[in-house]
Amino acid sequence: MAKIEIEVKQIGGLSTWKETYNCEGDPQQFADNLIARFNATLREQETPREVVGVNVLDENENENEHKWKKVNSFTIIRAGRVYDKYECERCGITSKRKGVGVHVRDSKYKAKKYEKCRMS
Repeated sequence: MAKIEIEVKQIGGLSTWKETYNCEGDPQQFADNLIARFNATLREQETPREVVGVNVLDENENENEHKWKKVNSFTIIRAGRVYDKYECERCGITSKRKGVGVHVRDSKYKAKKYEKCRMS
């Protein structure tokens, strides 16, 4: 799945902005379909948009990042600490996330070699 950046503007407008999406298939076709769906469902006060450009971001840039998936159904509260358990969908290492902070790898995965995903 490629990560793409779509540059968009309102029709008749001068300023543009960028939106990032994950897409399968042709990036230009994905962007065109996305904006066509948006324009087909406009509300009264909204202005139609048009695609200015599509940029495929480096597909390998996040290749080494863990892809965390929550494994507990409910947030865990233990000894006054609130956290969720996660597992990397790619390599299987586990972590905890406390609040809305970053993932903290479990103690058996603290070694530097587990910082990046080693997709197995």
